[in-house]
Amino acid sequence: EGRGYELVRHFWRMEIEHTAEPAPAAVDGVELRPYLPGVDDRALHAAVQEAFEDHWDQTPEPFEDWLRRRTTRGDHDPALWLLAEAEGEIAGAALAFGSRNFGWVLDLGVRRPWRGRGLGHALLVGVFGELFRRGFTRVGLEVDAASETGATRLYERAGMRVTRQYDWYERTL
Repeated sequence: EGRGYELVRHFWRMEIEHTAEPAPAAVDGVELRPYLPGVDDRALHAAVQEAFEDHWDQTPEPFEDWLRRRTTRGDHDPALWLLAEAEGEIAGAALAFGSRNFGWVLDLGVRRPWRGRGLGHALLVGVFGELFRRGFTRVGLEVDAASETGATRLYERAGMRVTRQYDWYERTL
């Protein structure tokens, strides 16, 4: 915290190791389904952008940039993108990938109207299951430790534990 820098935020890396396939969770009126490339792209982008509006320092990302950044990765597997559909809309999504014997949840978000109904948990354990079936028993993600959406509590209830902390510092120029 020297040289004019101030601690602004903590971020956690959280992980879990599965010894058995996680049990799926259902939410009334919600269908968990795989992402359909070329069909769901724009609706998924809009849903993820909306789900992350409440996050600290979040800025909207143009559709083309967002899609390119996520789908041109060498480890991109559309089967590891799980959508929660309710009332004909994408209510939430979990976007994951697996690489080097490790699964990673890149994005997990639920749109405001559907929060508090268990969708986040259903998406999380759903993507854990997809990763497990592909041999990725260890899974991680990064989260804002002060998330106002309750993300840290969701991950802790699912059995994830903090393995690292990253500190964000800023300096006014």
